[in-house]
Amino acid sequence: MLWYKGWLETRFRLLFTLGFIAFFMVTVQHSAQNSAASVPHASAAVLNAATFGNAILLLMIYAMLAGAGIVTQPSFQAAKGIHGSTLFTLSLPVSRLRLLAVRAAIGWLEGAAEVAILCCGMWFLSPLIRRMATPTEMAEYAATLIVCGSALYFLSVLLATFLDDQWRVWGTMIAGAALFWLSRHVSLPASIDIVQAIGKGSPLIAHAIPWAAMDFSLALAAIFFFAALKVVQTREY
Repeated sequence: MLWYKGWLETRFRLLFTLGFIAFFMVTVQHSAQNSAASVPHASAAVLNAATFGNAILLLMIYAMLAGAGIVTQPSFQAAKGIHGSTLFTLSLPVSRLRLLAVRAAIGWLEGAAEVAILCCGMWFLSPLIRRMATPTEMAEYAATLIVCGSALYFLSVLLATFLDDQWRVWGTMIAGAALFWLSRHVSLPASIDIVQAIGKGSPLIAHAIPWAAMDFSLALAAIFFFAALKVVQTREY
């Protein structure tokens, strides 16, 4: 029942973000065709633009799908305060750990599926990207996006435990913007630069998997999840 409840809460958000992904893929294909026709050796520029756009999409996807912790969330609106059925949800004979884990897992799996769709669509629709990356490298790139995006996703899960949904979304976006700013203006070590790992250091451009940054992202995600669990276990709703 918890999985079905989570699906009802996320299905319209999932469709909304899929619409953005479709629009982005069409834009990338159009840009690639125009660049190939007018600018010699334009593949690198198109690839850089695509990876930057993917990073923005990744932030939006995870901000939309992270949910509202263990409380009930409206299907497609940012709500203030506690939803009317939250007390019913909390009265169910399941632990708060299970409530949080199931809701977080649903959003994460949906986000991972959307990233996979995005990467597959880019590879099939863009001849320039097919020339620059093998299917294996594209799969590695998708895995890098999912893993490195997990830190931001679980930060959003943590924010959901003590912020209203609209402030959670804004908080996630601000955190993502701060990461982009730090990566651009501060010389961060490659092992902790998540933005670099999904950009110039990604398998799509560097043709190597940024293992250190991915490990760092997973460690951050675990910390954020256990912090969120601590909040929901001690908070009175």
